[in-house]
Amino acid sequence: MNYNDFLNSKKEKRISKGIEVEEDDLNSVLFDYQKAIVKKALETKRFCLFESCGMGKTLQQLEWAYQVYKHINKPVLILAPLGVTVQTAYEEAPKLGYEVNIIKDNHVTDGINIINYEQLENIDTSVFGGVVLDESSILKNFTGKVRTRLTKAFENTEYKLCCTATPAPNDLMELLNHADFLRITTTAKALATYFINDMKTGQYRLKGHATKDFYRWCCNWSINIESPQDLGYKADYYVLPELHEKNITIEIDQIDYNFENGFFREIGTSATAFHKEKHRTADARAKKCAEIAAKDDEQYLIWCDTNEESSLLKKYIPEAVEVRGSDKSSFKEQSALDFKNGKIRVLISKPKIFGYGMNFQNCHNVIFCGLTYSYENYYQSLRRIYRFGQKKDVYSYIVLGSTELHILETINKKKKVQEELKNKMDISTKEIQLLHFKGEEMKKVDYSQRIELPQFI
Repeated sequence: MNYNDFLNSKKEKRISKGIEVEEDDLNSVLFDYQKAIVKKALETKRFCLFESCGMGKTLQQLEWAYQVYKHINKPVLILAPLGVTVQTAYEEAPKLGYEVNIIKDNHVTDGINIINYEQLENIDTSVFGGVVLDESSILKNFTGKVRTRLTKAFENTEYKLCCTATPAPNDLMELLNHADFLRITTTAKALATYFINDMKTGQYRLKGHATKDFYRWCCNWSINIESPQDLGYKADYYVLPELHEKNITIEIDQIDYNFENGFFREIGTSATAFHKEKHRTADARAKKCAEIAAKDDEQYLIWCDTNEESSLLKKYIPEAVEVRGSDKSSFKEQSALDFKNGKIRVLISKPKIFGYGMNFQNCHNVIFCGLTYSYENYYQSLRRIYRFGQKKDVYSYIVLGSTELHILETINKKKKVQEELKNKMDISTKEIQLLHFKGEEMKKVDYSQRIELPQFI
């Protein structure tokens, strides 16, 4: 083996080809960019849709699932968060003219089937020829039990599709875990190839010279876009309304009447101090949220993080419907449906229940009764209503105690880092994706200018 052969042996092998289809043969309901993505995903066989909220991932995954079933004649499974299963089967699938079976009592039908992640252990996954992970950010945890169980359950499944909002570029491990689930490569091998262990931070970071190669590799098995324009398609119709964000601060007394730590309370940032302060400010925050929701007759979606906050919100907004994790699945699904249909004016819930995958464009007012340090939870929860298809300006209210402003500062810092790193990521991926989908190279801007030097020089 010569040196060139040795280098070639180290390159990642391209994924074997899957199903060849023409864009004109795909469902006419899809936009042109959606057809192009589905075509690419089918040809690649194992693929990821990293698309911004509202880009129509559900319609794309349904068309992909239908085409896989049509060509290999084996059932296809969609795994989705609770509540999204009903939304996909009864709201999204009919748009394409397809039927989706919600699996009950392990009853699998030919065609497209769907079930929520919590029910995975109750079905025989070996009967499916294809699988879709809706909201596949569930793979984020490198050592998580759910990720390990999913990877093992579909280890031998021929066709795989992962769908989630654009992954955080500062959390590249999420990309590697997706590649591992798809069986493109192992996480360990990808780390060794493209990353270096930064001894100062104790974290992995991309090798400087490998950055372009890493994103080129990712583009072989994924698409990463925030607008159809990223693939060279017109996006005149893809315009979001105005987002009006209002931060409401409630003054909280910092005097320590117990004099445990002096005259003033010490506001800490540890997990214990964080929960203690949220408990202290919960009642005031809930009252302010109720005041906002009572100023008109419009619908409001209120997010909270603890059962205490949820109970207080219900206390001050008696007409509201409160959905907790302990509630029955049927109640959660019916509550989401009633809110969409306008039967519920105020819905109270948590990001881990309805914050991922749900479409609530019927509402254009959202209230956060406090925040956690998770920027992803905040972003996803906001995007349940601020997404493509929203017809009205969106009003977002963040209600915090004056002693909790450091949480908002942390969220804003993460948002800034996200935007900065996303821009760097775009430089590496857009050109490659344009070549993959349109056969075009991005026009490079010539920044050179002719400079006339003074005669004395």
